Amino acid sequence: MYLDDSGDGGFKFGQGSTSHLVMAACIFRDPAHITTAVDLIEECSRHNRQTREFKYSKTKDRVKDCFFRCIAPATFDVRTIIIEKRLIYSDHLRSHPAALKSYAIRMLMTKNHGQIRDAKLFIDGQDTRAFGMQDSDYLMRIVNRESPGTLSEIRHVDSSVSRPIQLADMVAGAINRRVRTDRPGSAAHLTTFARRTYQPRGSCWHFRPRPELLTI
Repeated sequence: MYLDDSGDGGFKFGQGSTSHLVMAACIFRDPAHITTAVDLIEECSRHNRQTREFKYSKTKDRVKDCFFRCIAPATFDVRTIIIEKRLIYSDHLRSHPAALKSYAIRMLMTKNHGQIRDAKLFIDGQDTRAFGMQDSDYLMRIVNRESPGTLSEIRHVDSSVSRPIQLADMVAGAINRRVRTDRPGSAAHLTTFARRTYQPRGSCWHFRPRPELLTI
């Protein structure tokens, strides 16, 4: 699994904070499928003479169009959690942006309905602090305690050289572009991979906190 987010954990609406936080994981169930996906992304990079990493927020729309066309033959699933932040009333989560991102990761990993087992989780090393993940072992313990056998390892990688992490970034960005209300956008890119979120292997969870979670 390769994980990335789109949006921020802040609650200063009207002052720069995004309306939604999206956490997305691209899941490969065969190492050969990773190789294929990387080759397809490299093809897109060469075609567009892209020298930088693919980041949804910094990539031109025409290159995004090409990217999602190129990855269409790849084999992977997408599990995502979409949090509309105005529905979060927890004082702790509202005052600690990293805590909200950490909570989103925890929910995405543990509420997997048996579809994630013995997985290696790859996260951009530059994001670990933003995700509130100073201790990967702690996250593994929490996830495996709530959903035994989910994670076997967590690895930090450099997104600038990891095409699958870039894929997760592009996927998360495309989802957030569609759902966010502070800057509404097109669903065109999301439509190209929406089938990958279909249950049971994929998921698209529009998170609604239970009443007992509102004051965590």
